[in-house]
Parts: sequence; C-alpha cells; structure tokens
Amino acid sequence: MTQGPRWTTNNFRTINGEDHLGILYVGISIADTLQSGITSITPRARYWSFFAWVLKDFIENVPDKKSVQNFKTYLKKQEWYYILANIAEAEEREGTINSVIGSTHGYKVWNSDQQGFSVDTKYVKDPFGGYGTYRNVMKIMGVTKAGDAKKGVNIDRLTPFGKELADSFELNVKDTTYYKTHRKQDENVPREVLVEYGKVAALASLDACSKDRKLLTNMFMPEQPKSPKGEWRRDSLLYYMILINHFNGQKVSIQDWQHHMYDSFYHNKINLQAGVNEVAIGWEIYQARQFFTYSLLNIWAYLLDKMSKRVYTKAELISAVLVELSDQGYDLRQTVKDLENDLSFPFDRRETFLKHMEEQEKSVKNHLWQPLLIMLDVNLRLQNRADFQDFHYELLRLGGRDSISFQSWTSLIEGHKTKPVSKFISYILNYYILDQHQKVALNKMITTNNETYHFTENNGKLYLIAEDTPVYNTFRVYQGLSILEDLGLITQKKRVYHVTPLGEVKLNG
Repeated sequence: MTQGPRWTTNNFRTINGEDHLGILYVGISIADTLQSGITSITPRARYWSFFAWVLKDFIENVPDKKSVQNFKTYLKKQEWYYILANIAEAEEREGTINSVIGSTHGYKVWNSDQQGFSVDTKYVKDPFGGYGTYRNVMKIMGVTKAGDAKKGVNIDRLTPFGKELADSFELNVKDTTYYKTHRKQDENVPREVLVEYGKVAALASLDACSKDRKLLTNMFMPEQPKSPKGEWRRDSLLYYMILINHFNGQKVSIQDWQHHMYDSFYHNKINLQAGVNEVAIGWEIYQARQFFTYSLLNIWAYLLDKMSKRVYTKAELISAVLVELSDQGYDLRQTVKDLENDLSFPFDRRETFLKHMEEQEKSVKNHLWQPLLIMLDVNLRLQNRADFQDFHYELLRLGGRDSISFQSWTSLIEGHKTKPVSKFISYILNYYILDQHQKVALNKMITTNNETYHFTENNGKLYLIAEDTPVYNTFRVYQGLSILEDLGLITQKKRVYHVTPLGEVKLNG
C-alpha cells in the first residue's frame, strides 16, 4: 500500500529548501528574543535613521503622500543613490562595504565610465527595496508604526522618536549638494555629488560628529529600556563587550564565541555585572540549541546516506542502524540513564565530536552515536538549574512539540530513562527524523507550493531524492557586533575586537 498522498497534478516547484526537520527556527527565535531587531539581515545601525529620513522626506515633500506605489518609487530612488554614496565612501577610504543592500549591482554601475547616474531600481527585487528588510524591525524598535487604512493612509508612519531620528539624519545631509539639488531628480547625479553625500551619510560614516549616532546608541542601548525585549537587547550587547574584554585582544573564531557563551559563564570563568546574567544564560541556551540542532541534523544526514546505498523500509533502515552500532561495540541493552551516567563533556571532547561531524564520509560513530551523546549532554546541562528564571523556561518551551522544543526533548528522555538505548534510538530515527521530515515537507508543499522532500515513501519503501549537508544557524552575535562597531562602542582589525573608550564608559555605566 502506498504511504502518504499521491498527487494527480504537479504544479510544485522542486527546490533544495531549508530546515528539513523544521527545527532550525527555534534557535532563530531564541536569538530574536535576546536581541530583537538585530537579525542576520538587519546588521547595520544607520539604516534605521536613513529609512526613517526617507519616510519623513516622502511625507513632507511628495504631494500624494498616502499612495503606497508612490512611496515605493520614491524609496527606491533614494536608496539607489544611497547605495552609490556608500560605494563612493568606501572607495575614498580604500575600504570595503559591509551589508549594504544592493551593493553588487551598485558596484557594476559605479565601476562603469559614466559620470552621472540615473535611477536604477534593479538592485533588489523587493518593491520596498532594502526597507522591506528593515520594515518590521523598525516597528519593533519604536521607529515606525503601521499606517491607518481607515483613513486611507497605507504607508508606515513615524513615531515621535522616529521623527526625531529622521530629523537627526537630515541634519547630517542638509548642506550636501545631493540634498539641496539632486534628491528629487531621477537622472544625472554626478559622481562628485555622491562622494560628498557618502562622506556624511554612509553606513560607515556614523562617527562622533554624526547627528544621529547618539539617538541610535540610545535606541539600541537605552539606560532605561521601555520593555523587557529592549532590556534583553541592551544587555546582550553589553554581554558581547564583556566577552571582548575577556578575550583581551585575541583573535576569536565562531567556535571560541560558542565555547565562552556555553561554558565560561556556566563554569564561573568570567564575572558579569548585575543584570547581564539573565541574557548570558539565554545565550547559553541558544548555544545549547545550536549543538542539539546540528547533532540531530547530522543523524538525519547519516540516514540519507544510508538510503543512498540501498532501498529500505523504515523498519529495515532502523534495524540496519542498530546492527551497525552493535557491530561497532556499542551496548544497546544499557538504559538511557546508564548512558547519561557515563557522560562527561569537557570542551575539547565536544569540539572533537563536532569536528568528526564535519567529515564527508558518514559513519555510525561520528554521525549518529557521538551526536546522540552531545544531545543527551545538552539536556543534562539544562536540568535542575537554580539560576533559571521564568524567562529561561520560556526559551526551553519555544518550538513546542512540532519543532522539538527542549521541553519536548526532555520529556522524551524522561520517558525512556529506564528503557534500552536501542528503543530510544529507534524512536528518534522514526519520529524525530523520518516522520518529522515527511510532515515538514508536506506542510511546505501545502503552504509555499515548494516541494522539498529528500526521500519519498512508496509501497513501504524509502527512496532517496537528495542528500543533505548540515549547517549551523547564522551566528547572530556577529550582527550584534556589527551594530556595536557602527555605534563606535567597539572596533576591530583583522577579526580582533576591542572595546573603545566610549564603550568602556557605557559598559561601566
């Protein structure tokens, strides 16, 4: 009998997709809670004031200020010249630009022979340009609010703070030739005009003389946050600066950041000022989620590799894995509790296991057994914590049952404590991977019209469609560091970060 739906028509788009087990977003949600507004696609501080100014300028100077289409047209014109101004500024200082939306297309145009530039809206597909990326987080940060459809106002509106931020950006640029002469034109903006504009307006030009830097600093790191999320965001940025001081000028890799966030505070190797402990534990949970997710994805990739070698039923595949483990000398008759009692995970051992997972050739030791040990060890770390607050338990519940929250993972372990490891592994392979992927892929097909199955089940047999390579979530800390650098609170050279005197004042204040 055929398992699962059989489609009579096929209008679905086959894509590689992401998050094939539906578990990656939990780590993203934890990071979004800890540093709301600062995401993998919103890492530059000055975009908040630039987009606020564009919105203000549109409302004050465009006759039909209620039309969404008029706003999109005006926005993309202003952003296009802003892209070129950022490129011009980088060229002047012989540097590179970081996270400037549309810069790839901008460089192609800038490096042409033309001396004057017309509007070019092909830099991104989004009709809202880069504002489409920052639009929601600007609301989160209290810069904008939604328009009032009942009054026929369909574009976003500035809050009082957003208006102040927009005014401060305008003070930087009001004396430039671009502002006075060219910002309402659609063509022939000279190079030298954009060079002048970039010196005072570019993302990397946010210095001590900039009128908007103080407001942006107060937005990201307020002395008196107006909400818990604002406090967590501020304290997360403070935490990064504390860790940078702890690194003491050393070059730091992603693995180093993970190690210190997961281990140093937990083992009392660093001291934190009052109030930062809460987010430090939050980031420990985030790193725990990274380890858990990456480990489970490696088991998933191992099963796909097994499917690539022959066709199995589910029962045959799980049985083959258990036989392979037994042949390798692993005692599958011991209980899960017995296995937990033997766990001891110093940093070096965990890093060795993680490096084994990077090996291309899949083995039951490196891509199933060792990942399982990491997942069990992560659970032990999160149990019986006297330092946990309600906030931390909320993070453990994120994802619920469908996306395998930490709470769900703990419940599974507790239900298997006295059962043989073979039963525990069988459950994980069957329900956390094989069934989980089929549910996630079906949901994507229904909701997005994208077909992301990596195997299909027909007549009880599993047929491989595509293999997969596990990856970590985007490391959100680097986006926070980008914000701190823009604000002048830290500086870096060759990936070595230092807290600036301005940052030291904030850190101690």
